Amino acid sequence: MAFKINYNHEEIYINVIGELEDPKQAVELINLLSMSKSKHIKITFLGANVLPKNIVEKLSILQHEEKCTIVVFKRYLFSYLQCLGIKCRYVTESSTLGKPKESLPAEKRTLTKEEVYSFLKDLNTIYGYDYTEYQIDSIIRRINITMLKESIYDFNLFREQVLNNEEIFHNLFLDFSINTTEFFRDPDVFALIKNKILPYLNSYNHIKIWCAGCSNGKEPYSLAIMLKEAGMLDKTQIYATDINPYVIEEAKSGMYSMNTLNKDISNYRNAQGENNFIQYFDINRSYIKVKEELTKNILFFQHSLLSSGTLNEFNLILCRNVFIYFNDSLQESVLRSFYNSLDNNGFLVLGKSEGLVKNNGEQYFSRYDEKNKIYKKK
Repeated sequence: MAFKINYNHEEIYINVIGELEDPKQAVELINLLSMSKSKHIKITFLGANVLPKNIVEKLSILQHEEKCTIVVFKRYLFSYLQCLGIKCRYVTESSTLGKPKESLPAEKRTLTKEEVYSFLKDLNTIYGYDYTEYQIDSIIRRINITMLKESIYDFNLFREQVLNNEEIFHNLFLDFSINTTEFFRDPDVFALIKNKILPYLNSYNHIKIWCAGCSNGKEPYSLAIMLKEAGMLDKTQIYATDINPYVIEEAKSGMYSMNTLNKDISNYRNAQGENNFIQYFDINRSYIKVKEELTKNILFFQHSLLSSGTLNEFNLILCRNVFIYFNDSLQESVLRSFYNSLDNNGFLVLGKSEGLVKNNGEQYFSRYDEKNKIYKKK
């Protein structure tokens, strides 16, 4: 059973045990949340990292009516709900167990690359995630971030905890996953795609685009808006992938904070958008939600650029601001995968600070627009 329910005269207590992966469970929870018009609901999510869109919308309504208190045990869900303006209390597992906090040492030790690399090899062996070819300085920064969050200041103790406690590894995994994005990020790139690449692709009867490392979905939705304005969305399939399964579920929901709306509108205008950016969203009190017309041609799913193999054949691949976390040999390996995943006239778009200089990429791609890091398959 996914839920445990208790009642008293004034409140209903609902404990949600794990992830709500079955749509029937989401419907059942909606019914529970709707069952009382008078009682206050206290709902606790013990294991969920993400929630279905209809649950989030229901919680937002109940909280606006001051009929609901929310408690979560997972850091990812807490951050997501807070971002959407839904207030909740975050309870750590350690606090419920009364786990003592480790005292901060007088001096923080600098981690060596050798011990971190050894740790990464153990992570791959135990959990199946290979970070050994990521930029080591970035990995060390994110290990330090997780250690601070977990209040563990000795690396040897942290290593032991991560390798033996899947919950702590889960938090480290989230900190390793980079999810910084915007709608129409780097508007000049989108303007070039709009004015040069899309007219070329329009000669195809069917178009396939891959957004690799799509984060929370703002990039594929930006493409969908641009394709709709060009009259090309109906014949396009967008594949949007990321290694983080929770951010993929967030992308599927298509719900975003209104805090960045002014920046999103500015990016859209600078990308030469033709309409009103807001028309592509339903507006809530504290968040915006992508309209269904943009979601039907996007397929979101988890995929690792390191181990999941090629997808083919695409006319356009975007992999922006991902390579900056890879070393040169891993970049070359991924470029080879992209080469095999593109058709003979396909385009590749990298991030503004990325390119083909140190990773032997010029054996696979020629420069189409170096300023905007757009390349063509050789």
